[in-house]
Amino acid sequence: MIDDGANPMAEVALALAMAFFSLMVLTLFAVVHHPDDTVADKITLTSSSTDAGLKIPKLLILHKQRLFDDMLNPIDTGNLTTEQPITLAVSPGITMAEMTQFQQDHPDLNLQIAELTPEWETILDTKLEN
Repeated sequence: MIDDGANPMAEVALALAMAFFSLMVLTLFAVVHHPDDTVADKITLTSSSTDAGLKIPKLLILHKQRLFDDMLNPIDTGNLTTEQPITLAVSPGITMAEMTQFQQDHPDLNLQIAELTPEWETILDTKLEN
């Protein structure tokens, strides 16, 4: 066996020094040779006329298979327009099938679905009794 008197800790230290030096060279290369500006860097955000005219969603309430507006007046579903987004408020007990059926019956509507609070449920139940 050949004993050259090498210290294993010195070899580990040399390997770590080489790794550190390699990382330093790569970091310097990345800092000095940065890429040219990309198209994404040159884009500026401007508000267009369509953004300025964002429409406020119309509130519709679906309660016990009937549709109401925000003033609790009954609405005919044939009068709904696709020009304005619609927030459809539904009772917590509505099934997924009922919501999906409404969306399938009105595929052109821009719908957002929200859950009614218990206070709204009480108001609607009172309105339907009259």
